[in-house]
Amino acid sequence: MRTSLIVATLVAVAYVAVAFTHTTAQQPAASQAASQHGIAVIDVTYILEHYSRLKQAMEVYKRDAQKAEAELKQERDGIVKKSEVLKTRKPGSDEFKRLEEEITKAESDWKLRVAAQRRDFAEREAKNYLRAYQELADVTKRYAQRNGIQLVLRFNGAPIDPNNREMVQMEVFKMVMYYDKSIDITDPVLAELNRAAAIAAPPGVRPRR
Repeated sequence: MRTSLIVATLVAVAYVAVAFTHTTAQQPAASQAASQHGIAVIDVTYILEHYSRLKQAMEVYKRDAQKAEAELKQERDGIVKKSEVLKTRKPGSDEFKRLEEEITKAESDWKLRVAAQRRDFAEREAKNYLRAYQELADVTKRYAQRNGIQLVLRFNGAPIDPNNREMVQMEVFKMVMYYDKSIDITDPVLAELNRAAAIAAPPGVRPRR
């Protein structure tokens, strides 16, 4: 269950573009430069890795996955024990046949549960990331509206591992080859996203910063 695959898929999207009006409110340095040119860049991967609500959701997800894995292991251990008992019974006897049928059915049911849980957890993981991405897109849109930014391009600021083929391919085919750091709105958008998550959380349950 590797979250990196979901993040890599999101990063592969070409860009997010938004067209909006200027605001007269005081702007941070990054916004001022981006507003001047009407263009900004944003590191989506970095934001998703540091988005408090997503981190909280994935912590719950991991705990649930570990619990489900432990339950499956316990079931599997029970099947193994029955298999050990079967070895002590006389082949062809009624008890041998009964135990053999029980083990066969238990193994079949166990495999079906494993497949179902893998599917369910994969879907749950994808929904967590999709919801976080949609929330990020909405905050980015509103941020751009307030700061007079017409175009927001995605980039990945993570250092490239030359031994990682996927990272090298992403680097070669990336949309943004160069950007001035003054138009990078990653930090202010992440801060706004986390503030919104804290406000939206139920009383007594605040996402970690």
